[in-house]
This record gives sequence, structure tokens and C-alpha cells, in this order.
Amino acid sequence: MKKMIIALLLVMVTFGTTALAHGKEIDKNIQHIFNTQFAGAADVQWNIDAQFVEVDFTFNNMRLSAYYNNEGERLAVVRNVHFSLLPLTLQFDLKRNYKDYWITKISEVSTKDGTQYQATLESANRTVKLGSVDGYDWELMKREAK
Repeated sequence: MKKMIIALLLVMVTFGTTALAHGKEIDKNIQHIFNTQFAGAADVQWNIDAQFVEVDFTFNNMRLSAYYNNEGERLAVVRNVHFSLLPLTLQFDLKRNYKDYWITKISEVSTKDGTQYQATLESANRTVKLGSVDGYDWELMKREAK
């Protein structure tokens, strides 16, 4: 179940499938929980999906996204990170196994169960999406031809 939630969140981050909150009322409980957890957040934007609420915001000069279920439980906090912030084993694996690709996005996903990473890579004819496994190895999530 944990892997399913993380995978779904990673897909949402990658593909941006949530609907904008325009015209939809934001749950006051979730809003209160967010304001308590991220007091001082700026540039807050709410996105509502049938199963999740995504909040994009700036906190401590970092652009973040927080995901909540409909009961107000925080599921994950996501931020884009630079290659150099990946654990060394993940850096080495990308360099060794994906030499012909360039990195277009790296995200850090923090949940109550730990931190995982997602990388989107591209070559001349393919896009690859990877998710980290226990912080030391990559797992192929999706491969698409261009």
C-alpha cells in the first residue's frame, strides 16, 4: 500500500494530473493542518483531485508541494533537487546505466516512511522515469518512445 501511494504521488508530480482548485472549496480542516505545519508559507496554490489535495508553496526559500488525503493526513512533501543532492549510490547508478540520457527532473519525496527520489531522463528517442528503492537503487517506473 505504501509503495502504491508513493507511486501515485510520483505520477501526480510528474504528470500534473490534479485539477485546479478554482471553483472548488478547499476543506477547512486540511487548510488548517497545512497552515499549522507550514506556518509562514508563501505563494500558496491549492489543487484538488478526487483522492488528494496538492498544495504548491514556497517555504524557507524552497518551492515545495505537499500532498494530503481527504482526511487531512499529510502523505508526502515533494521538492525538486539538483543531481548533487542525490545519495552517492543513486548518482553513480545514473552515471553508469544512463550515459546516453540527460536529466530533465529530479524530485525528492519525503513521507512518514522515509525519503525517496524520482528522476526523469531523456535521450534523443526515449523518456525514462525512475523511482529510487531504499535510497540505493533505481527502479524503472515508465519508459516512453518520443
